[in-house]
Amino acid sequence: MIITPKRPRDDKTVSRLSKLVPYVLRGKGEERCTWYMAGNLEGLDDRDNAGLAVDVMELIQEGNVRAKGSKTCHLVISFHPEDRRLTAAELENVVRRAVQAAGLQEHQYIAVRHSEQEHEHLHVAVNKIHPETLKIHHPYQAIRAFQALASRLEEELDLRKVDRTVGRSRNHQARDFEAYRGTESFSRWARTNIGETRELDRISSWEALHEELKVFGVRLVPRGNGLAIVDATRSNLACKASALGRGWSKQRLCERYDDFVPGPDPTEIAREQVQSYEEQPLGRQLDDGLWREYREALGVARTQRNELREAMASRIEAARAAHGQRFKLRHHAIAAMPIPGRDKRSLYKTLSFERKAAERRLRAAIKGWRTMRVDVHPGSWKQYLAARAARGDQRALRRLNRQFRGPAIKSREKRLRTLSVRSLRTSRGSILHNLGGGVRLRESAGSIELLGEARDDALEQLVRVAKQRFGTKSITLLGPRKVRERLTKMVAEQGLEIAHEHER
Repeated sequence: MIITPKRPRDDKTVSRLSKLVPYVLRGKGEERCTWYMAGNLEGLDDRDNAGLAVDVMELIQEGNVRAKGSKTCHLVISFHPEDRRLTAAELENVVRRAVQAAGLQEHQYIAVRHSEQEHEHLHVAVNKIHPETLKIHHPYQAIRAFQALASRLEEELDLRKVDRTVGRSRNHQARDFEAYRGTESFSRWARTNIGETRELDRISSWEALHEELKVFGVRLVPRGNGLAIVDATRSNLACKASALGRGWSKQRLCERYDDFVPGPDPTEIAREQVQSYEEQPLGRQLDDGLWREYREALGVARTQRNELREAMASRIEAARAAHGQRFKLRHHAIAAMPIPGRDKRSLYKTLSFERKAAERRLRAAIKGWRTMRVDVHPGSWKQYLAARAARGDQRALRRLNRQFRGPAIKSREKRLRTLSVRSLRTSRGSILHNLGGGVRLRESAGSIELLGEARDDALEQLVRVAKQRFGTKSITLLGPRKVRERLTKMVAEQGLEIAHEHER
């Protein structure tokens, strides 16, 4: 179990509850909530009252006019992929104790469970404004409390122990980038190619260090109270210098080279770069053509997007020109009428009113045209792999498929079949089956694996689902010897034919 406080994307004083809660409930139109809880919101603890609960929490937040920055604390509680599904009472206990560890036990909060990923996780939106005192509470020192609580909960609930040690890169944006896209971040690339290969002991000055960085097309610049590594041609690619290693912090570099000396101009660096950052898939490099096909799909999507933009610009320009021409002709027609000036002024006034009304309608129409988008983008590399794996692409399945740990039943059938009502497709292209009694199964590449404890009822459901998916074809049993012995009896009772047995 990992309990993480998510940092807000901005420091605006407006509440994020009105965006955060609907997003965790429905996402982009699809229902994502598989369990709901509201705390310290009497009478509003039902899922149907989530909108009203958000209104109440925002009303409390508006009562504090002195607080600057976000007034919402967003916690994410993640479980190991092989953990069992917790009951509603256990989830409530986990959420209450996590909120208490942050010192927000008297504050209002909403908790939602998501089950569409390989690992189930909870989103907890907590109002940092106290409902009675209207004072704000910032849980600055809660990380250690969260780690200690997660360790206790793993023991009490018999969950898998998770390594919560922090790696060398503490950049949460880089971790989020890699988790969402499945590709190497700029921070990881810089640490691997610069921080781990450049020996600072043999570099004697700031000028020499800047020369070393030229090869990689990056420059060292002051940022805030420290230093940052920034790409010379793409300013949006940047990371803290300390992410490259302990010796790269501003304090250590200044102790080594004295006060900071700026480097060369970005245009000069761009001319001499040899080994610049290029986005690549995480993990072992495979020459199966998938990455090339993904890059080609991105190129096609960019071309289509530019064509759509040009077509939209031409359509808007033509509509505006027709609008102006129509009222210009009417204005000339009124001017040519042989009527008194008083009557002409009345007609001009009417024409002006009609023109303004037509302009409002035209602006609304243009806004509607711009919101009508044709989704031609293949998505992130991770989403692309999941889509290809769902269509049975063996190359994508090989990239996504991981070594099974729990007991599993395997078949020669490789294509993932139609989802059942209670099943969810994950971002790794596999299928999760959330069954009764907290049993969770994962289907991927012709294998169905049991997540969690190998209880008899869980093994029975594993066999039942395997029979529904694979029929009575030759199957392979995977797992420890004692578990396979129990599985063999259940499989024989269901009439399935066993081809092989493998011990893990």
